[in-house]
Amino acid sequence: LCIIAIINNIMFDLKRIFLSRPANNFKSIDGIRAIAVLWVIIFHIWIFQFNTFPDLLSSTAQNPFSVWITKGDLGVDLFFVISGFLIGTILFKEFKKTNTINFKSFYIRRFLRLFPVYLFSMVIALFFLQGNGAERWPSVWSNLLYVNNYVFESYMGWTWSLAIEEQFYIVIPFLIVFLFPKFRNKTILFTALASIPVLLTYYYSVHVFEFEIPFNREIFGKEWGEWFWGYYMLTHLRYGGLLSGVIAAYLHVNFSNRITDFFKHNYFLSNTLILLSLVLFVIISSLSLGQGAPLIDSIFYDLPSEFGIYYEIIHRELFSYAILFIMLACLYSESRIIKPVDNFLSAKIFYPIAKISYSAYLFHVMFMEWFFPIFSNYFEDVLTPIEIVFANGSISVIITLIVSGLMVVFIEDPFNSLKNRLTK
Repeated sequence: LCIIAIINNIMFDLKRIFLSRPANNFKSIDGIRAIAVLWVIIFHIWIFQFNTFPDLLSSTAQNPFSVWITKGDLGVDLFFVISGFLIGTILFKEFKKTNTINFKSFYIRRFLRLFPVYLFSMVIALFFLQGNGAERWPSVWSNLLYVNNYVFESYMGWTWSLAIEEQFYIVIPFLIVFLFPKFRNKTILFTALASIPVLLTYYYSVHVFEFEIPFNREIFGKEWGEWFWGYYMLTHLRYGGLLSGVIAAYLHVNFSNRITDFFKHNYFLSNTLILLSLVLFVIISSLSLGQGAPLIDSIFYDLPSEFGIYYEIIHRELFSYAILFIMLACLYSESRIIKPVDNFLSAKIFYPIAKISYSAYLFHVMFMEWFFPIFSNYFEDVLTPIEIVFANGSISVIITLIVSGLMVVFIEDPFNSLKNRLTK
């Protein structure tokens, strides 16, 4: 009877955590989050096997039907947009209601939401990263302080995007309370803030690094490392996606009636913008810039060099604002164009994947770095390269889903409950 009771309790918890979607959840945003984490994982399956099977995997960036795999870095921008929207919505609702923000409560909630499972990941990474992890362990202080994106070859380097988010969320509550009220026209403030990463990206691209597009860098080589650590993951160049989500949150909280009226009464314009956003999503997801693999053929070879530079400067911002508009359209529009997109993103299968997305993000890279060489070396005389690639990928996805689910059940969920009790 005791065993049956324990099993029933476990099944109840699993159903509550992974299947019982709260009524106030944004269903389409769950879908975007799930797609983001799956996209990033597939991208890493490709990139972490590239040097082992370069002849097989280099064609991925050239094939128009598979190039999206090599653009999985855009999954991070998806995360930024939805994170900015969700956190921004919480902050703007509180500020609208109380004319201030409870900073203590906000930071306690962020800490209990993110840090416990992050700390657990830092510890287990010592095993999975082995020699590499031990060498970089002295820089773990940068992870603890969420500044690892500014520390060259820091511990758990793939968590640079988490550092950007936390740095942004240290600043944004103060901006909302102390800076926003000083601007009657918020468009001026948002435009100024949105312009900074674009202008700085231009400065870094043109004057500091003198990049040529496509980059065509040897993956994980010296030049690639300098690009990755010195340009790609710096907060002041990459917060545009987070800001776009905050802008969407501001509109959602303060002008929901106007947004509804816009989609209802501006049929042609709203549908045109929806189509444009979807087209931008597809195009930007299909144009490789050669960050992961040298390109034999590229549209950028046939265009003036300035085109590639300006594309690099603005494409992430365009991508983020396209996602912003698609997200708002899913929430507010009744258009026949957006409805199939909304229905797809709202599918029930995406909710449990969204629930484990944070733990999956923390775990999957360390597992791949440990598992891929072991499996590939053991089966190199038994399986073909393409079989090894798919086996590595399939096993990694399955193990990541299982381990991430356990991390949610035993770490994330208990600390979320504690967070809710402490900050009622």
